[in-house]
Amino acid sequence: MNNNENEFLNWGDSFVAQENEFVVLPEGQYKFTVTGFERKNYDGNSNKVPNGTPYAELSLEFTGNEGKTTVTERLYLLKRLSWKLTEFFGSIGQNPVNGQAFNPNWNTVLGSTGEAELVINSYKNKDGQDRQNNRVKKFLKPENVQQTQSAPIQNQQPTQQNNSWNGAF
Repeated sequence: MNNNENEFLNWGDSFVAQENEFVVLPEGQYKFTVTGFERKNYDGNSNKVPNGTPYAELSLEFTGNEGKTTVTERLYLLKRLSWKLTEFFGSIGQNPVNGQAFNPNWNTVLGSTGEAELVINSYKNKDGQDRQNNRVKKFLKPENVQQTQSAPIQNQQPTQQNNSWNGAF
């Protein structure tokens, strides 16, 4: 992964000035590009995810009329979360078939594109201030792929909806 953003600056170095342009997109369906991918192991305190669980940490860039936003998504490699892996890989065109073994090609994840439904997540930061960001509610299959679900996914413009799995543990 090319991660120049984490490159250290020295005290005497110059840098390119830029403002923080954090954007929260309205809830709805958006195309995304995977701009970051890291293989990690969970090392936290959670009742839902055991320590040592491998996961993929993805940076997903979404663009709307309001601008661009990046959402960090974790794909935990747990059997009980296979549904989320299936959603993600289906959305980027790898096409897992429901009920059949699937071996994902992790080497093509970085730079891949797909579509997902975003929701707005409200939270309090460490200073107790109310904040909002976007979370992936659901990864969507491309329209030209045969659906394995009983109901087809509707293609619609971004709308205000709220039924979220926020990806947080």
